[in-house]
Amino acid sequence: MVNPKILCLEAEVLTNILEYVDDESPHTTAGVAQTCKHLNHVVKLVRYRRLTVHWDQKLGHWVDWAGRKQEEWETPELLQGLRHLTVRGGARLVLRPERYSETAVEETYANINRLKTVVQNIGNLKTLVWQVGCLPTAEFIQTLQAYQPNVKMELHRAKRLEKENRPLESEKALSTATFLSTFSMITTSATYIEDTMIFQMMLCSAPNLKFASLISPEIRLGGSVGSEIASLQSNFESWLPQAQRTPSSSLCHLTLDGWEVSSGCLDYWSQYVNFASLKSLKCSRGLVHASFFERASQVLTNLKSLSINFGSDSPLFGRLRIQRLATAAEHYIATCPPLLTLSVWSWRGKVPLSTILNQHGATLEELQLHEREDPDGLSLRDPFSVEELRSVRESCPRLRVLTIDLNRTSRYLGIEDYEGTLDELHRFNLDKIQIYLDSGMRWLRRRAQNQFASDSNIEQSGHLVDDDQTPPLDDVSLPSGCHGDIEFEEAKPFRIETGDLDLGPHIQDGFVFLQPPSTHKDICRFLIKAWKIIFASKTTGPRQLDLKVGEWESKIQPLLLAAGRHSMREIKVWCRARPHERDDMAGECAVEIDCCGGRHRRKFASG
Repeated sequence: MVNPKILCLEAEVLTNILEYVDDESPHTTAGVAQTCKHLNHVVKLVRYRRLTVHWDQKLGHWVDWAGRKQEEWETPELLQGLRHLTVRGGARLVLRPERYSETAVEETYANINRLKTVVQNIGNLKTLVWQVGCLPTAEFIQTLQAYQPNVKMELHRAKRLEKENRPLESEKALSTATFLSTFSMITTSATYIEDTMIFQMMLCSAPNLKFASLISPEIRLGGSVGSEIASLQSNFESWLPQAQRTPSSSLCHLTLDGWEVSSGCLDYWSQYVNFASLKSLKCSRGLVHASFFERASQVLTNLKSLSINFGSDSPLFGRLRIQRLATAAEHYIATCPPLLTLSVWSWRGKVPLSTILNQHGATLEELQLHEREDPDGLSLRDPFSVEELRSVRESCPRLRVLTIDLNRTSRYLGIEDYEGTLDELHRFNLDKIQIYLDSGMRWLRRRAQNQFASDSNIEQSGHLVDDDQTPPLDDVSLPSGCHGDIEFEEAKPFRIETGDLDLGPHIQDGFVFLQPPSTHKDICRFLIKAWKIIFASKTTGPRQLDLKVGEWESKIQPLLLAAGRHSMREIKVWCRARPHERDDMAGECAVEIDCCGGRHRRKFASG
């Protein structure tokens, strides 16, 4: 029974309330529509606020989530209430540089321009998320500017429409567009000079750009690549004259993926970005130098968020280089202005936890500390200890997001092995937690070695043994999806004498046990139980728990998996638990799981 007082509210007031409800819980909005005619009418006003369309190559149309063609979903009722539009591309819509041809380019232009009528007829579009994979056409950009003056455009991971040694008309139009707030670009090895110049042009010209990201092949500022970068600067004059070029002061966040992280990198990009106004910087996949931290203290004076990946300690780097890097990094973290967000990959041996907490603990809202799993399977990283967790909790009263590493003690992931850690996490007041688990690389390495027993250069060691732990009850109803998961259902640990090779944790009577990869059921069972310990008693907030088994973000397949017998499924697994949206499912969670590069995503609920 609906409270009569609610029904007395004007439709406009109820619409504002339901817009908030729809953002937080779309299923709740659908339920409200079934209560009475008045609320059913109001729900119609907010039902079409969000729409995602993508290009379907087989149909040759832009289709919605239900597979309807553009002429079917592009209705006046939908367009009048639409406020947030997401456009995604397809494999055939985006051209590779080697496939550029006049006919193919014209076809791509025509397909993108089909969306002009959508932009023209939307009542009041607030955000446009462009995930097509290529830049929009000049006609589309001009139409958007003319018909949607209040829109904010987020353009993600785009490539150029054509391979030209000059800026295209669409790129010129986009660089001066007032609606562009986010610009993310992917460069290729064949075109990264032109791609980088386009990115620089956007930085210098887009008046309201807030977020910029450049994903490049690995670029170092010395050697032959350095000379190409120098020529890039001279060529840039013909693309954007010096008189029209000023470093961006509107930019709040910059991501440089693949660039060498050094003082030279900061000096180079200071030509296009006013670092004094920058609030957030992320550097990944680039070789980190001590000079970066020495220069950063001078130019990154107002930074509130820093994300950096130190990478692995290769013996080729030399001990003195690593020591100098660690000294410079620790000094910068200990002396830079207090940060709100800090993310450090491969942090152990570089930046002590005590240094982070002493300087930034009082202000930190997000802390991500992750140690990369050894791709060769030779060693096991150090997990985050209960004592370290306690020191973080006591030092960071404002912390809402946390990332840590844990190691598996058994393929079954028994919840009792992590009671101290989970109890400590429960004492936090966190919104989101991300936990990295080892994937079983050491076990896979030993299996690969034993498969080559006939090779005199490879020593066969270690024996498969029965696991002394009792398998858990089959209490997880996991939707079917990845048939390769059966490969590890009957897998047994390897028992290795500690005098042989890998010294590691969980030594029992002179032996160390290498655990096989966990099955999806084992992972989801652990996720659900861990979520209930940490979040089930809480009633507000996102309460999100992510598990990442292996280096989920890495695109590189470890070499040892290519030797001998291939795994039937990828060993990297991602899964997430969040509160169930239904009121009668309080204390239960909704679960997503993904593996094999996104090909086997499934959803189900606990309870």
